[in-house]
This record gives sequence, C-alpha cells and structure tokens, in this order.
Amino acid sequence: MLSLGALGLLTVLISAAPLNQLASNTPYAMAYHHFLQGGISQDISFQEKGAAHGITEDGCEFSSTGWESSDGVVVFLKIHYCKSSANAQGVLNKLTKDATKVFERKTLTGKDGKRTGERIVAAFSKDSIKRPEMILWTDGNEIYMVESTSFAHALIFEKKFPNV
Repeated sequence: MLSLGALGLLTVLISAAPLNQLASNTPYAMAYHHFLQGGISQDISFQEKGAAHGITEDGCEFSSTGWESSDGVVVFLKIHYCKSSANAQGVLNKLTKDATKVFERKTLTGKDGKRTGERIVAAFSKDSIKRPEMILWTDGNEIYMVESTSFAHALIFEKKFPNV
C-alpha cells in the first residue's frame, strides 16, 4: 500500500511526464491524417503497466493508469469521477482553459440523441516541436483524458477504450 505522499508523487510523475518531457512532435492534423491512412497498425494491443488513485484538488476521485502498446509506446489514461455532470463540465473547462490550441470540440450524444458529454482535442504548448496533444471527454459525471508521446497511439487507444 502506498502512503499518501508516495501516491501524490506517483500521480505527479504519471500525469506530468508525458506532457512536459515526452511531448509529441506531430501536430494533430498530420497525426490524425497519418492515423486514418493506416500509418500505424490498428492491430496494436495495450497492456496495463501501473495505476494510481486519489482525489483531485477539485474534490473528484481519480484513477490514472499507464498502458504500454504492443510496439512499446506508453499511453496514459486518467479518469476523474466528479459529483455531477455539471461539476464534470466545470472541471473539463478548467482543465482546457490553458490549452494553446483546440483542434476539435464536439458534443457527444447517446443512442437516444440526448447529450452525454463533450470531446475536446487540445494542445498545451506554444512550442511547435513540443506540442503535447491530449484527448479529453466527459461522459455524465466522468472526465476521461488520454495522452501519449504518440498522438496516433492515443487515438487508437481511445478507439479501443474500454476494451483495451
């Protein structure tokens, strides 16, 4: 069992490393085009490598997991469990307010046509070489965040979620 201090440090390391030090070199549009053109195999599988759980400063419970693809690329998934869908939307807005570029923002709807959440693909760096893209979406009171050094891998992971 991890102490609260160790858990906090592990959470910081898991959530900060991919954005600040291992940023993607590929802009969203190019990576997405590459992904659609089949530049990376859709047959990639992912294996969970580690997890952390805790509470955010916004009072949401969270889980954070690291996944390694069959070709060696790490993808991080973080889920915030908020008290309500309105709270989740507020936290999503707070998380994306510092985005340097929003590539995509769309409303998600369920089979019944009712709004279930929002999906945002955004970059968080002005540096064109280090433009870490992140995929975020809400589903009711939950916020999902996917990030990786390879944006194409993050897109594949998102398509396979929750059956990774």
